[in-house]
Amino acid sequence: MTEDNQENIAEATPVPADAQMMDSPVTGEPIPISLTGGDLTLIANVIDLAVQRGAFKGAEAQTVGAAFNKLVSIIQAITPAQPAAEGDAPTTEAPAEGTSEE
Repeated sequence: MTEDNQENIAEATPVPADAQMMDSPVTGEPIPISLTGGDLTLIANVIDLAVQRGAFKGAEAQTVGAAFNKLVSIIQAITPAQPAAEGDAPTTEAPAEGTSEE
């Protein structure tokens, strides 16, 4: 990441008054430490994609899966539940193969 990118990110992200700070490895200036729900979701998506593409060995699958499940639990705990819109009933089963929905 270049210094310009870091500056753009720092400018776009509001800093809470009580945010913890760390020194930037590039400039040495203090920057806020923050991790949002969106960041966690992105990390979970990257892990899922890496597993789908075979980036991990079989022996690593259990460890990666456990970390992924823990991350998803945290995301679910911090994400407010969204009410379902009227007429949108959650589906629990996929249509059987060879049948069409009309």
